[in-house]
Amino acid sequence: MPAITATVIASAVGMALAIHWAARSVVLVTVRGLSMTPTLHNGDRVLVRRGELPKRGQMVVVQQPSQGVQIWPGEPAGLGCRSRPLSDQRWLIKRVAAVAGDPVLPGQLGRMNLPGERVPEGHFILLGDNPRVSFDSRQIGFFPRSRILGKVWRKL
Repeated sequence: MPAITATVIASAVGMALAIHWAARSVVLVTVRGLSMTPTLHNGDRVLVRRGELPKRGQMVVVQQPSQGVQIWPGEPAGLGCRSRPLSDQRWLIKRVAAVAGDPVLPGQLGRMNLPGERVPEGHFILLGDNPRVSFDSRQIGFFPRSRILGKVWRKL
């Protein structure tokens, strides 16, 4: 009987740790707006895995700066940050078009590119799939890594 009790207790502790990890590492996000159509639609829900650096082509959730400028409110609430409530922030879902070291392609930043310009260290070019309505790097330039909450893991 003691071996069964120990197994049950170990399983319960393991389950509690897994739930704690999931609650801090995976976030459920509801899509608002049309900037990611046709991939995502208004009202879709996605799971976001926090703390993982995204690769080119992946979708991310990123903290929204002030409209039209590259100024973010307060301290970063992105990768690895666990101290700021997520509900106090405004978020965007975008696709990673370029990572640090990649060349900046025409049209990615909404301005003339400098010859040989590359994405600076610690930054990304993020674009919406629907450029007609997307607020992204074409309007504000590079997004800092510290403002990325995580990468979209899967659509529900």
